[in-house]
Amino acid sequence: MTDEEIVRLITAQDFIGLEKMITVYGQTIIKTIRGVLSESSERTFWADCENEVFYTLWQKIPTYDKDKSSFATFIMVITRNKAIDFKRKQQRQNSHQTELLEEKIDKSYPQEESPLAKEGFLELLDTLSEQDQLIFLHYYFYQTSPSEIAQLLGLKVSAVYNHLSRGKVRLQSALKEELS
Repeated sequence: MTDEEIVRLITAQDFIGLEKMITVYGQTIIKTIRGVLSESSERTFWADCENEVFYTLWQKIPTYDKDKSSFATFIMVITRNKAIDFKRKQQRQNSHQTELLEEKIDKSYPQEESPLAKEGFLELLDTLSEQDQLIFLHYYFYQTSPSEIAQLLGLKVSAVYNHLSRGKVRLQSALKEELS
């Protein structure tokens, strides 16, 4: 099933679309959540966060615009942001540990340095092909190894490295254009 079909079904509030989205993107969503909620004390919140992410996606997918980003990027950004929000909400509830946990978040997810935190990141990422977007997201965001990416996308490992190299050049060029 294509991304367009998934979006169409979810927009029509057909649960088959949600099931298909979970089948296609569920592992990536779970991996992202577990990457953000990585402290051992946060593991008990994984299921709650997953439910909130799927509910948020169910609500927000009708607003998806394929001209602004790929579907995978849209899902990943919502998932990451929701997981970070969840992490912060849990910190507020555990007020005696708030200062320690906020330091960890700031060190792990520096908002000023993270391109995902910048509004223009999706526009920059869209200068890449959809395949390059997936490779970049898996490599830089999910920390997936090039050999795993190659296996996921049916490519040779050398091709993954070539995509990463050429993609970096395209992103640097697009960033320079945006800054000038």
